[in-house]
Amino acid sequence: MAQESPKNSAAEIPVTSNGEVDDSREHGFNREEFGYNADTQKLLAKNGETLLGAINFFIASVNTLVNKTIEDTLMTVKQYESARIEYDAYRTDLEELNLGPRDANTLPKIEQSQHLFQAHKEKYDKMRNDVSIKLKFLEENKVKVLHNQLVLFHNAIAAYFAGNQKQLEQTLKQFHIKLKTPGVDAPSWLEEQ
Repeated sequence: MAQESPKNSAAEIPVTSNGEVDDSREHGFNREEFGYNADTQKLLAKNGETLLGAINFFIASVNTLVNKTIEDTLMTVKQYESARIEYDAYRTDLEELNLGPRDANTLPKIEQSQHLFQAHKEKYDKMRNDVSIKLKFLEENKVKVLHNQLVLFHNAIAAYFAGNQKQLEQTLKQFHIKLKTPGVDAPSWLEEQ
């Protein structure tokens, strides 16, 4: 909900501005001040659409971080916890068998228990290493993504409210954001070939 509020508010700017431009034209206001107002409203609508593109990119990037990267790391941590429990269980079984008598009946059980213990120990060690790597990458990625996205968000908002269209467009270029032209759908994959 917090992500949708700025997006919805920013989405209303170009719609309102475009509606005012259309209203001015419909009523035949051709006087100089209304012409200037119409030009201003067109520029505001264009800037609003550009700002909306930056906000959408910001939200998509943060969503990817939260819903994919962090979620993947949490899944790996859960798998690690499961591997640790299995490892502990097989370790305990092996310790109990080693404390008991060693005869023809127990030696195959001890050998099988040793094999299962070793397999689960390797799985546990692998999962521990995976968690360590994912947490390291998550920390690096989180800081980098959030920093870049906050810079984008700040620069876009500042340029928009300063009325600096060139700076707003430069911010989008800097972050490799391409705006879709309103009313134009992207070609299908068949049309691209």
